[in-house]
Amino acid sequence: MFDQIETIFKKQNVFSHKNQGITVANVKDSASGVDLVTSILYEIVDRKTVFYLSGGSTPKSLYEKLAREESILPGAVGQVDERFGPTLHQTSNQLMIRGTGFLRYLEIRDIPFYPILQNRTREETAQMYDEKIRELNAVFGKNVAVMGIGTDGHTSGIAPNRIGFTNPMFASAQQHLLVSEFDDQASTYKERVAMTFFGLEMQDLLLLLVFGEDKKEAMERMFEAGSEEDIPARFYKRPEIAKRTLLITDLQI
Repeated sequence: MFDQIETIFKKQNVFSHKNQGITVANVKDSASGVDLVTSILYEIVDRKTVFYLSGGSTPKSLYEKLAREESILPGAVGQVDERFGPTLHQTSNQLMIRGTGFLRYLEIRDIPFYPILQNRTREETAQMYDEKIRELNAVFGKNVAVMGIGTDGHTSGIAPNRIGFTNPMFASAQQHLLVSEFDDQASTYKERVAMTFFGLEMQDLLLLLVFGEDKKEAMERMFEAGSEEDIPARFYKRPEIAKRTLLITDLQI
């Protein structure tokens, strides 16, 4: 897959380098980054691919572009993470994605979309989506996920540990799960359902989009030595994960 990506870099005169095993592509701004990742997706995503979407502000413009251009044709589309609540609740990632027009495009092309929220309990929701991802991974030959990192270094809704909160997703008893959940009412996270590190390990390509000065400190801390519990984005530096991660950024690192 990276051979195809390198060809795109050459055609578009994109400078890339390795940082701790991660391929880093430098772009001038977020718009250029979205254009680049769109080109990559059109090249590598096909009917044998499950395309997983993350939440957050960074991917929104990407989904808008994909909906507008009406060209991407994955076999199925799923979610990386979700704010727990009723289906399509006001702050859900699913509602955000629908607002971009991308879900409507999928409906028109008869491409199945598998949302996380199913109007079940948080625990049931996580278990059901874990089973769904296992099913999709068994049916389709390729998995591609669009990812981001938060200003606190979180990724895939995996919140860092902090005073008063120890994320159960880091517990050894959960290491076999592809999807898990937590409730952190004292923070902005509240209730979440998201892919675990093990779930992310199943991806053939992790497209990590990091744009804007407000993400600079988080990205710098990501590349520093330290625990994943403190900065979950350090997961991408694992040797076996780094070689499947493409970081597209307008920041220098």
